[in-house]
Amino acid sequence: GAEKMMITAILGQEVPSGKLPIDLGVLVANVGTVVAISQYFRQSQPLIERVITVTGTAVGRPTNLLVPIGASMQEVVDYCGGITDDAARILLGGPMMGVVQKTLDIPVVKGTSGILVLTENEVRDLTTYHCIRCGRCLDACPLFLNPARLGLLAKRGQWEAMEELNVLDCFECAACSYVCPSAIPLVQSFRVAKGIIREKRARAKTAN
Repeated sequence: GAEKMMITAILGQEVPSGKLPIDLGVLVANVGTVVAISQYFRQSQPLIERVITVTGTAVGRPTNLLVPIGASMQEVVDYCGGITDDAARILLGGPMMGVVQKTLDIPVVKGTSGILVLTENEVRDLTTYHCIRCGRCLDACPLFLNPARLGLLAKRGQWEAMEELNVLDCFECAACSYVCPSAIPLVQSFRVAKGIIREKRARAKTAN
């Protein structure tokens, strides 16, 4: 989640751009991680299972489950009553930050938080228009980035300029994409840009 925002809200400390919470002597862990650490030290049990949410109007019986890591997602969904005939899209994660998945023939891994299945009525293929400079994405960004500017730079392939504008700080909450009246896939372009920037950094580090 937005650990930097939580740190600011709870401790009143701001994590500088390019830095990690640990640089401030702060560690943020979710409940699942804390439980897994406790089980390891108290019971010598490694991380072999995790709680995931299986939900969506296209799921027979939406529920939360404790699932073994490595279990087939298809079997997990079948256990929840399967999916309806009008199922149109599968997301790994939530409705805002989830990633589209084409098949359920994959295993549950330690990072799997949920499976969301949407119906045809809930999925829309939007037409993308040019940015109208409305500024809604700037107001929506919790990290005070400039999504409109970053989106334009991404369209031009100006990765270095995006890095200078702190695109790596983006935690892909998708608030900018959600409020954009032009339906510009901002967060998707930021995700691609971050991957390219990190790959370039890795190559430069290897070369040195």
